[in-house]
Amino acid sequence: MYECVALTPDIFHIGDNVTSEGLNCHPYLLIDGEEAVLFDPGSIKDIHIVLEKLESLIPLSQVKYVVLHHEDPDFCSAVPILEKKGLNAQVITSWRTMSLVQYYGIESPYYLLEEHNNELLLQSGRRLEFLLTPYLHFAGAFMTYDLQTKTLFSSDVFGAYSFNKTFYADETYIEKMKTFHEHYMPCNAILRPVMENLLRYEIDRILPQHGSLIIADIPKHIHALRTLECGQLMVPLKKNLLASGGYLTVYNEILTRYMATYPHESVLEVFHKIEGLHFNTQNQIDCFEGDGHHTWHAIFETIKEHRGYLWLSVIEPYAKTLSFTYSIPVPAIFHTLLEGAHEATENLMALNRNLDQTVKNVQEKLIRCPITELYNETFFKNLLLDELENEDWRDLGAIFLINVDNLSKIKQQYGESEANNTLINMAYLLKNTFGESAVFKMQLADFALYVTEHTVESLIEQADVFRILVESSDLFIENCTVSIGIAFPRETQLDAPTLDSALSSYLELAINRLRHAQEMGRNLICHTGDFTHMTGKAFTVLIADPDKTHQDVLKMFLSELDIQVMTASDGVEAFELATHHFPQLIITDVILPKIDGFLLREKLLQRSTTKGIEFIYVSHLKDEISINRAMDLGVVHYLKKPYLLSEVIGITARLRKGFSL
Repeated sequence: MYECVALTPDIFHIGDNVTSEGLNCHPYLLIDGEEAVLFDPGSIKDIHIVLEKLESLIPLSQVKYVVLHHEDPDFCSAVPILEKKGLNAQVITSWRTMSLVQYYGIESPYYLLEEHNNELLLQSGRRLEFLLTPYLHFAGAFMTYDLQTKTLFSSDVFGAYSFNKTFYADETYIEKMKTFHEHYMPCNAILRPVMENLLRYEIDRILPQHGSLIIADIPKHIHALRTLECGQLMVPLKKNLLASGGYLTVYNEILTRYMATYPHESVLEVFHKIEGLHFNTQNQIDCFEGDGHHTWHAIFETIKEHRGYLWLSVIEPYAKTLSFTYSIPVPAIFHTLLEGAHEATENLMALNRNLDQTVKNVQEKLIRCPITELYNETFFKNLLLDELENEDWRDLGAIFLINVDNLSKIKQQYGESEANNTLINMAYLLKNTFGESAVFKMQLADFALYVTEHTVESLIEQADVFRILVESSDLFIENCTVSIGIAFPRETQLDAPTLDSALSSYLELAINRLRHAQEMGRNLICHTGDFTHMTGKAFTVLIADPDKTHQDVLKMFLSELDIQVMTASDGVEAFELATHHFPQLIITDVILPKIDGFLLREKLLQRSTTKGIEFIYVSHLKDEISINRAMDLGVVHYLKKPYLLSEVIGITARLRKGFSL
């Protein structure tokens, strides 16, 4: 159970206040009588925490407004999930932000600032004022000021980047705040007017979306950003190095900034490795040996050697500012930083320096498979829906669903990495044979193809050529074969009432043919026949468990019995798979993220197409209450972890046998 933090009697922090990361995200909830306002609900990553905390305070239906201060995924990407949970609210944002966040799939109506005089009047008479902050750090960015509590919801402004997490800002917070703004804000010329405007407001607390919450010394923090030189357009004031204390000053400036960003022990461990530096009892550099210019370069070379490019990237803007301010050379390592950037791509993603590409990059992740880099099943289905709107879609081509017959064996014998290599190499062969735009990564099958502008005969011939190519290929750690199911659009329901039902019919035919190809011995193509109701149809099991190891072990054993297996790590994903692919059996833990195993069963019982799915519960939680609840839901197989694998396999085999009769 996650606990909310009450910041005022009616404003609550409802995000993760335990996990320590470089960029911590903070969603907030304002409750005003029968209305509530949710600020920047966050990302897919932690929406389960936000939702649990929110519903511990109020029902989701009480949220009437969702404020999106700008379009970053860590602000907005969870909104569609909340909508599926029952959110019925207006989305408050600027028109510039709306033009981008709609691509997350948000369906709620928009409340645009420009159409409402940059304010919101709640039923109680409480007024929220929206303060525009253009280009900090997006064109449509803004803050929200609550006049009643004198609270500023500041979005990215006043945020911080640091692994030394404190929930409330401490004496080191301004240094942490500077690091964030030096990377993310364009220049002082844009930052300064916003800070000067804020000085006219009476502010009791600042609630940023990243970093720490500021509840003391508000003017001090505003003035710190008012004078901060940042971004690519920075022009800091020149100072005399000798009069300012010499090289010791800049060394200690760098040390102080690192101490604010990373754990002190880690920072001191590196700095003590720099030859010639001496420290006092307060862990400040009090003298150095040798040439100051040489030591200046050596500091960053040592940091790169022991901590890598991420630590260098964090300090780069500040180091360059100091170099300009005191007329000393920019450390040589920064001239080669860009050359080494490709080696550190994954780490630098945390800094997200290509701000204009943020939304596009995240959308690509959401619709591409991270292993094969192919577009995923969601993208594939949307593409087909677009095609089905074409009057001539029945003549456009066909879909292939493809399974690697011995992928489970490869994973069992050689490990996860080699199984991934098999998928990557198979994707390579598919793209070379059919073209990159035709190939997709699926969940139920391993791959899908959408091939157009070919006759039926040529499509079948191409499939057979590919099957033989795989069989003879030396790209794999051992010989591989594929099973292929092909369906043609002209075979689907002519009188389908909706495009969705036409697509479901289309995909189901391909899935059943793929299963038939596997049942007939694998390394086969099936392109005719309706196997929807045939005896011996492949038995499909959905494993829902947050434990990936448990998923893999169970999937391995079931797959060896020629059982089709899908996996899900949370209840929402399991529900989506069950309602799209109709497995005959679900083996699930009762303790699942997002929705638990009991609610999953309840939701599936409400649908005529999924109410007949059998369930096996396996969980560390097994007591009288949970057993009675399972029995009330019609689930009779309930095993306590750790269980005997043979017992689950035996129950599954019996259910499979009954299905085949």
